[in-house]
Amino acid sequence: MPAQEEVPYAFIIQTGSNYPQLQKSKKWCDGTMIITINPGSDSTESQPIRVTESFDFDTEGSVRIQHWLPDTIGVPKLLKVDLESNKLELIKDALFVREITIIFNYQVYRFPIKNFVYPHNPMRGNPTVAKMGCPPHFLIREGTGTLKHHETEEFIIKAREEDLETTQSMVKWVDPAKEEGTLLYPGYLGVKDYDKLPRFLQFREARLEVYLALKLGGKSEVQKNALQNVLQKIIFSYEEERFDSFDHYRDHMMIKAEEMGWDKTQIYEAQKAIKIWHKDEEFGRQMLCGPHAIKLRKVESLEGRWKEGVERITDYSLEGKSPQQVLEDGHLFEVTTDGLIGVKHGGKQSLKVTGTKQTWYVTLADCLLYQTTDGRMIPVLIRLENRNDGKPQTWWTPPKPGTDKEDPEYLKWLLAKIYFRSSDLNRYSLCAHFARAHGVGESFGVAAYRNLPNAHPILRLLQPHIQGIVPVNVQARVIFMNPEEGGFSMFLGVGDETRKVFDNYYKQFCYEELLFPKGVEDRGVKDIPEYLHRDDMMANWKIIESYVIEMVGLAYLSDEDVQKDEEIQNFCKEIVENGFRRFENGAGFPKSLSTKEKLIELLTAIIFNFSFYHASVNFQTFTYSFAPNFPTCMRMAPPNQDEVITMDRILDTLPVGEIAFLGYNVAYNLGVYSPIERFFLGDAAEDKLGIIGENMAVAPEQEACIRRMAERMRELKVKIDARNVGRYLKYDLLSPDNVPLTTQT
Repeated sequence: MPAQEEVPYAFIIQTGSNYPQLQKSKKWCDGTMIITINPGSDSTESQPIRVTESFDFDTEGSVRIQHWLPDTIGVPKLLKVDLESNKLELIKDALFVREITIIFNYQVYRFPIKNFVYPHNPMRGNPTVAKMGCPPHFLIREGTGTLKHHETEEFIIKAREEDLETTQSMVKWVDPAKEEGTLLYPGYLGVKDYDKLPRFLQFREARLEVYLALKLGGKSEVQKNALQNVLQKIIFSYEEERFDSFDHYRDHMMIKAEEMGWDKTQIYEAQKAIKIWHKDEEFGRQMLCGPHAIKLRKVESLEGRWKEGVERITDYSLEGKSPQQVLEDGHLFEVTTDGLIGVKHGGKQSLKVTGTKQTWYVTLADCLLYQTTDGRMIPVLIRLENRNDGKPQTWWTPPKPGTDKEDPEYLKWLLAKIYFRSSDLNRYSLCAHFARAHGVGESFGVAAYRNLPNAHPILRLLQPHIQGIVPVNVQARVIFMNPEEGGFSMFLGVGDETRKVFDNYYKQFCYEELLFPKGVEDRGVKDIPEYLHRDDMMANWKIIESYVIEMVGLAYLSDEDVQKDEEIQNFCKEIVENGFRRFENGAGFPKSLSTKEKLIELLTAIIFNFSFYHASVNFQTFTYSFAPNFPTCMRMAPPNQDEVITMDRILDTLPVGEIAFLGYNVAYNLGVYSPIERFFLGDAAEDKLGIIGENMAVAPEQEACIRRMAERMRELKVKIDARNVGRYLKYDLLSPDNVPLTTQT
């Protein structure tokens, strides 16, 4: 038998993560990496290649080696990657492998991994099951990824199935039996403790360190305040931290910001918002560009909710027009808080935080807004109802222009706006943010990992966007959703009833709510001027949609390919049967897909929800968190219709200092980008990392799609930057260089 000729194979093994704040890289030297080309092939499998070099562990690095291998191996189509321990210690480090590139015959073959592997003990043989939260080895398909029914070689199909079975053994839905009889909530990963997550679902170390540093600073301040309050109460020297003016609230916020070392730029923006928060124009602008700018809806009728109160609207509020005329012109809009119906008053944790027992009143609050002839959006009618205590609804309208700020007519309107703001903040925090962006999103992540193997082009498309949702949600369920000591209950008026608020929201939630363009049309808000949130969301939706169209076009040649793709069909099936199992009609999600068009729609919605939607409800909350503007709770019931309102009445209603600080701290920590966050657009000047480098879609044609998307986003950024010139409060929240790829805060 003639000797086999050998040819060179060059390997570039990339490990570690990009943590720019670290100065030195720890080296992984716990064992040997073993690489096999085309494992399982009868004719082209290589002998195991042992790599004994040390690997970069907690910063990005690479090892380059070259081996001469038999030419019969040919093109590398599949890689098996394993770690063998050379240590006897019981505890060894798992290694994060980003990618392995092979250069053969002057061609480049890339194998994206983005996963952890744990070194096995050679004395115990090669493992076949997951260990220490890691797969026993990697089985990685080269290039763009493939659809299963396009594969023709049995060894590749078997490796694909093994890869998926391994992931399914680590990623499991919560046991349905534990959820039966409880209030409505989407399915999620069945792991309660963060430390028990599969390793690839945990934050990489630097992400976790940054998160904990932010959280612990605020937590220690809260604990210190609470302890001082309790001790002072014991020795009869406790005085509630009460404020005697709005300026006092402002000073308190700035002092706390200085003590905590918060970013000066964010503080400056918050100071500017504080100067104008009380104005009707600013109230309306925040409905268009604030943290909860997605709920504004055109009023179609003055019957129903508005019938009793609409006659109270004054002529000067509508520029001399009648409500019916304004309605017919299409210039009346509403924001309602029906999601708080049935939610009881809060405050069970108030004693622990403040030293005094308080009731935090939950008020149903609705607002009617008018688009003026010059395009401004202003509030003209507010409805308040203390339904928990059986009180009748009350109606509040703006005072005449020029009314003195100390006049009871001015103060009662200001107080009504404050009550509405508080109710809207409570609903926004739990519904628009946590329930929609987090609760819904986790179902997509779990279903994707369980049904799309590494080789699937759609997993490679989704991976940068789904990677943060599971770990942050596991932490959030512990921190915020504990019914006895949940974080929400420490400062939100509805915090004692989080599951009831979620239940209310999910009863009306459906798949179409994720389709932003349809929501704009259904809400009747496509023609409102200066609706910057809508404009930027629409622009980014179109860019993401174009990107998904291109990426899907590379993988699926026809609708028939979608229909034959059993893995993508199982992905959709699990979203319905596990993610939204208890929702009516599976919340309207498609249980199967038959066209590329519907696949593109679903994937666009998923990517958009994890990125731009989450950014819109998360990253500017601190700017508007000034307690009188966005009070997290209200210590007094809403006023009676004929009550004379004073400044003392308003101040007695607002949160005390400890609770105000909690609101600031949570808003600030949620809104701070991690130093190692990945964005759609990188920015070297600001140390921001872009999508290239985090992508698993690594084939040249796929990266060309990514670069075209990035170029469209750069053009949008230029427009947003130009639009912000001369604005009192900038709006660059949804500029692509400010939008992370995934949900992880």
